[in-house]
Amino acid sequence: MTPLATPLAMPSPAEPISLPEYPEGPRGTALVTGASRRVGRAIAVELARQGLGLALTFRTRKDECMETARLATDAAAAAGHAISTACLRLDLADVGATERFAREVERARAACGATLDAIVHNASAYEETPLDGIDPAIVEEFHRIEVVSPLVLTERLRGALASSKLEGGGAVVLFSDIHVIGRARPGFAAYGLAKCAVEGLARHLAVELAPRTRVHCVAPGVVMWPDHFPEETKAQILSRTPLGRAGTPEEAAKLVRFLILEATYSTGDTVRIDGGRSLR
Repeated sequence: MTPLATPLAMPSPAEPISLPEYPEGPRGTALVTGASRRVGRAIAVELARQGLGLALTFRTRKDECMETARLATDAAAAAGHAISTACLRLDLADVGATERFAREVERARAACGATLDAIVHNASAYEETPLDGIDPAIVEEFHRIEVVSPLVLTERLRGALASSKLEGGGAVVLFSDIHVIGRARPGFAAYGLAKCAVEGLARHLAVELAPRTRVHCVAPGVVMWPDHFPEETKAQILSRTPLGRAGTPEEAAKLVRFLILEATYSTGDTVRIDGGRSLR
């Protein structure tokens, strides 16, 4: 997850968006936001291994996103697939930029007659926002990143998703958080409210996009420790986790792969991946 800037970062100047060659693979194409590292990178590699070409987005980590593309291409080749990839900048806090991005993806897709088979809304923002003196602008920015831009991107590409040749049709995967499923976390109201809305968005999109596109929501616990996370806090979390360990980005990626390619009679649900921590 990417921390928000403090004070609130203003939207970056508009940049020309160019996708001269639409990425493809033998099983189609997936768009993965926030693919530069961590869970986003693992998802990209796992989907490439299944034969999906990749449109990968980044906000500031261009070089890391390009490394993800290289790793994904290598993983696909090792599995016997030839895929192409593209790395594109996308600032989800700027809804206008998201609309321009969607138009460019659709233009490139239509030009070559390809499909768009999956969108994985992995990109996120994470920042503590104490209730005392909370900044409404930051609350609104969280909603743009987590809810408004994913909604706009999915709606603008709904026709492309409906063209998917995957069994079960196209698929959309959104990410919530186990802390918003009955376990609110003090000090994270802006983030938590946005993630609550993500679950509602998944349910609404599941109805709106049926029957040609399925929509899934994933609620992780710790699938990779945040950078510089205190050891004492790690121990406290693991003491409440029945499986006794943190998850891995690869485990989260395998769940996303299952939802996109195999969960063909499931839509609108939220799936926890937390080692059982939500049980305690």
